[in-house]
Amino acid sequence: MTKIAEASRLLVNSTATEHEIQADEQDDELVVKVWVKELSFMQLQQAIKSFVTLSADGGVDIDLAAYWKYMFAEAIEKTEPRLTIPQMLSLRPFIANQIIALLPQPQDLMADPLADGATE
Repeated sequence: MTKIAEASRLLVNSTATEHEIQADEQDDELVVKVWVKELSFMQLQQAIKSFVTLSADGGVDIDLAAYWKYMFAEAIEKTEPRLTIPQMLSLRPFIANQIIALLPQPQDLMADPLADGATE
């Protein structure tokens, strides 16, 4: 077994990954660039907290809009053309669905901690 010599190999990548997505259903030449950054373990835990509410009676409330709002703010470093968070929240479904496909999915975040028996 080899020991890791550099702590940087254990940390999230600080460089965002550039993606091109189709901006118009009729014109595949028209693209939007989106830079997505890797989120840390703690950021992913905070994402869960942003969209899942547990009530005292054991009920679970899931707010996917809150989740995507968090992800757009935390995981998207920049876009070209430049879009603000309010603008990203107003994107047409055709574009937004392509962007969310690049981001961690809520069901993936919920599956791992719950499978391990974690409560938060």
